[in-house]
Amino acid sequence: MNREQKNREKGMKGLFVGLCTKDILYYTDDLPSHNHKSKTEDFATYIGGPAANAAITYAALGGDATLATCLGDSTESRAMIEELNGYGVRVLNYAEYDTVPNTACIVVSSDGKRTILSGQHGFTVNREFDLDSYDFALFDCNQQEISLDILSDFGALEGKAVVLDAGSIKPNIEKFLGRADIVIASEDFKDEAGKNVFEMECNAMHKAITRGERPILYGGKEFPVEPVNAVDTLGAGDIFHGAFCFGYFEKGYSCEEALVFAGKVASESVKYRGPREWMKHR
Repeated sequence: MNREQKNREKGMKGLFVGLCTKDILYYTDDLPSHNHKSKTEDFATYIGGPAANAAITYAALGGDATLATCLGDSTESRAMIEELNGYGVRVLNYAEYDTVPNTACIVVSSDGKRTILSGQHGFTVNREFDLDSYDFALFDCNQQEISLDILSDFGALEGKAVVLDAGSIKPNIEKFLGRADIVIASEDFKDEAGKNVFEMECNAMHKAITRGERPILYGGKEFPVEPVNAVDTLGAGDIFHGAFCFGYFEKGYSCEEALVFAGKVASESVKYRGPREWMKHR
């Protein structure tokens, strides 16, 4: 049974593997200098992280999404899991002991650009899960305590697809590239020699490069991105990956069609503040 037949019959179950953070956003252009404070009444908190945002997007568009991550067991962690469940995302929490989740502090300027300070600590993995029921897995290459084991086990299963969110070069990237079927890289994804994903050794049949508001590169062609007035670009790349997975796996689009579809969803998302507001305007 091919991908198009399967998604029409029962839907495609997606596993999103990697980082989930508690994001604290401050909207201001008045950045503090050393030993000074800057105040703003315009701030918010969100669930963030590439894998988490992609999973939420996949679920928001109508897909069956599960997030595999390490959150620990704390008041913040439990609240985040409840919120993710509210978005329709199941959570496989590989670290269920008393520790706080990873947290990011993000400052967003009036032109939509952002500066991120990401607090990430390692986790000890203390659970195992059955991966057989998932049709594809997207990896953001973070939280490698779990990612490498899942990559090895999932990649060995017949008929499963591995998608790589290649935002930047990370440790063990060659292992991810060696297992990937689809790689969607940012233009910042380059090795020490300056090679991009098209030039690197990679297992993937499909490779694309996203370049913000500039056209997407795939198969020797450029695919334009809809120009919009960007209010907040936070999470746009993650949303792109979740939308691509929905288009490609759930809707049965070709890779080109799924990239164009994902570009439209990501462009819609940057019209609003925060990574969720676009969902209210669909």
